Amino acid sequence: MQPIAFYCDARRIEQNALHQLQLYAQKPFVDSICAFTDIHFCAEKALPVGVAFQTRDYCYPLITGKDIGCGVMYLRIDKAYWLKPFDKAAHYKAFNAAHMQMTDDGLGGGNHFLSIEEDDHSVYIICHTGTRDRGIALYQHCIELTRLFSLEYGQSIDFVHRDFLDDQFVAYYNATLQFGYERRKNFCIKSLTFLQKANYIRCNKQAIDANYLRSNFKEAAHSGELHGTPYLLEDSIHNHLRITDRAIVHRKGSTELEKGKTVVIPLSMSRGSLLVQAGSLPGAAKALNSCAHGAGRRLSRYDAMKHWKTVLKEKQRKAYKERFSELLDRSGNFPNGYIQEFDFAYKDADDVFAHQSYLKKVTQTTPVVTIKYTEI
Repeated sequence: MQPIAFYCDARRIEQNALHQLQLYAQKPFVDSICAFTDIHFCAEKALPVGVAFQTRDYCYPLITGKDIGCGVMYLRIDKAYWLKPFDKAAHYKAFNAAHMQMTDDGLGGGNHFLSIEEDDHSVYIICHTGTRDRGIALYQHCIELTRLFSLEYGQSIDFVHRDFLDDQFVAYYNATLQFGYERRKNFCIKSLTFLQKANYIRCNKQAIDANYLRSNFKEAAHSGELHGTPYLLEDSIHNHLRITDRAIVHRKGSTELEKGKTVVIPLSMSRGSLLVQAGSLPGAAKALNSCAHGAGRRLSRYDAMKHWKTVLKEKQRKAYKERFSELLDRSGNFPNGYIQEFDFAYKDADDVFAHQSYLKKVTQTTPVVTIKYTEI
């Protein structure tokens, strides 16, 4: 068994997740394996969320599950261009309706989201989503690839030799990752345009195309101006295989780090996000250039609902309803998908830096408004 590099408190890992992790550490061809602070149980294809591992000549293409290419992008604008606080009563429903037209496939369920967040100096549009139907199609292709290699190997296995990953497959895989990146970019750019049209951001409104929701902004620059508003975009990915000539890094809910690049670690819908960089490049390299992709669930979705109903006091539930009144349904209740994303369902953010010392904090944001597809 390969030694497991724990970038978390190993004593606090759920037993089922720890057991899964240990099983993968024993698999053939795994050269190194890391567990991060957001590790938690995931039944799909056995590997826990919050893990990265590396192989050389073989890969395990099914470890990501169907959400291949999932990631988080942020778009940052200076507060000097922000004109007024977001009015949820006036524009939450309109923003929610607009986001449904920003891409063909929508955000997706679970912990995927589109949010406006802020710190002292900037406003951030943050989008967490993946490749949707294309990721599912690629996953099915990976199942077939594994089946065909199993026939050649002479027994049912869950790995594939890199010779089976021909140039056509690698191009298909990378094109799917690119599609997820382009989807996140469209959500961010179109959200910026929505805010410009709603008079929240100083801009040249006359330059805005009335049909902007039907446009495709996949070629938009990472930095520049949109209708007179300067912006900066950065993207990260956390559910994928990174295939190079030297190695294959497998990430299941662990964020890819690059030199000088800022990535988002969402904490919870009611807590906001951390923006971090690799402060120590040698340290990041030992961690397979990976880190946590979130605070990590403390409570399962079922347990989060139980906590809401039986642990929280009525006063506490009322406080959530007052803070997020725009999310209540006609009966004055939250859809389950929102409750499952509140802060009590997630781990303490302090663990992120306590156990991943190679990370450098850039900033921490607070949420302004969040859009989710609430039911799984």
